[in-house]
Amino acid sequence: MAIPLLILKLLLPLAYVVALGAYGRAFFREEAGGSRKTAITAMLAALGLHTALLVVLTIEYRRCPLWTEGEALLFLGWMLAILHILSEWSAGTRRLGIFTLLPAAVATLPAIFFLGNAFSLAPEYRSSWFIFHIVASLASYAAYSLAAVLAALYLLQYGKLKRKHFDRTFRRLPPLDKLDKLTAVWAFLGTLLMITSSVIGAWWVRRDGLHGMSLQEAGIFIVLGVYLIAAAARRTLGWRGRRHALWILGGFAALVFANLWLHGFFRA
Repeated sequence: MAIPLLILKLLLPLAYVVALGAYGRAFFREEAGGSRKTAITAMLAALGLHTALLVVLTIEYRRCPLWTEGEALLFLGWMLAILHILSEWSAGTRRLGIFTLLPAAVATLPAIFFLGNAFSLAPEYRSSWFIFHIVASLASYAAYSLAAVLAALYLLQYGKLKRKHFDRTFRRLPPLDKLDKLTAVWAFLGTLLMITSSVIGAWWVRRDGLHGMSLQEAGIFIVLGVYLIAAAARRTLGWRGRRHALWILGGFAALVFANLWLHGFFRA
């Protein structure tokens, strides 16, 4: 498996670069019919290579490739690529691709350099329920990342509208109401996935009699609280548009901070 693994690790970054370039052409060209078809073809090729790499890693390592930072980033990038395709389908346009595909590429490219099999998993973490917990958690991160990208695009479009700056970017992006709805959908999905991950994790810890959450790990519930407030206020108080987008970006910033704290980035 060494040679196929090496080939896939070399081809995958190139595939994402090509896909991003194709989406860039689809976004900036006036007549983008052919460019859009090229973009989706390049994206599907990248996703196929990404899936193949995960399968080969599973066979090579004889375990789920989820445990090291490189493996987690690779799986996160795969989830982001899938959500990108779903986002395109729901938005009905290829012109968001250069923005919604970018997080998948950002997660995947550094993951290639951190992959390795020098890893020993403690027996208490070999439960299939722990795998479900990790998968749901990474999927929630992917949904939150996509929601953050769409929220940022909403604020960009909103600013251009307020300044009456109707440039090419403004004309290419979807209208504000569609960006607002897509942001809310992906943020809500991320919240459901994070709740699922938390429930599975709590049940697994209780069933196997393991230690509870540390203070750093419990900090993720602050993130969940931000998104729950945004969802509840959207439904009950009518929060839409700019205010909702700012809350989503605030929640994503808290998510990044919580994970950096969890992994010891802020420790002396």
